[in-house]
Amino acid sequence: MNDAQNELEPLQRLILAYAKSGDRDRYSLLFALDARFAETIRSTSEILIGQMRLTWWRDNLTKPAGDRPTGEPLIQQINLIEARGEGLAPLLALLDGWEVMLDDFPWDDRQFESYATARGRGFFEFGLPDGMALTEEQAGQAEAWALWDFARHCSDANMRAAAFDRCGQILKSQQRVDFDRSGRPLSILCQLMLRDVRKGQLAPDLYDPASAARIIWHGIAGR
Repeated sequence: MNDAQNELEPLQRLILAYAKSGDRDRYSLLFALDARFAETIRSTSEILIGQMRLTWWRDNLTKPAGDRPTGEPLIQQINLIEARGEGLAPLLALLDGWEVMLDDFPWDDRQFESYATARGRGFFEFGLPDGMALTEEQAGQAEAWALWDFARHCSDANMRAAAFDRCGQILKSQQRVDFDRSGRPLSILCQLMLRDVRKGQLAPDLYDPASAARIIWHGIAGR
């Protein structure tokens, strides 16, 4: 188990088990880094401090590996992923999405769109093998997922409802979207999202027996 996997929640570890063995390091970094950005936002009471913390990550994602600090497990994992020839541009997009979260509530349509596009597409693009672009339909799923995840974690009732509604509107206009075997963790996330949208409400717990069974079935069968 690498250092990034040590930072994952049980649900993420279960999802990670259905990634291809060669993709697990990339997905574990993705989950852990996304969670680290989220914690930065949650723990920040002053916008300037939050911007400084996110800027630290932006600087380190753009500088050469030899110039990055030692001692941070996720930086070490970034170096390993980059050494394999994989690009970090999607992680910068992911960071852009989290930076929108520093904006005061309520949001207008532009802010929701900026957040969903950057975080959703950045997350899903990094999940797929380097050089594999998202299809238009997959990009729509990515944006919907970002809005769903926002709704799941937002304490502001009006913002939560607005994000969940926008998620549903995106999915309403889409047909079934498939990912190949390399995107199995992403398709699992989409399945959890679709279950909530079909029910018209957010599940209180994604790690209950029913959710775990759904993850295991989709992880094995892909449907």
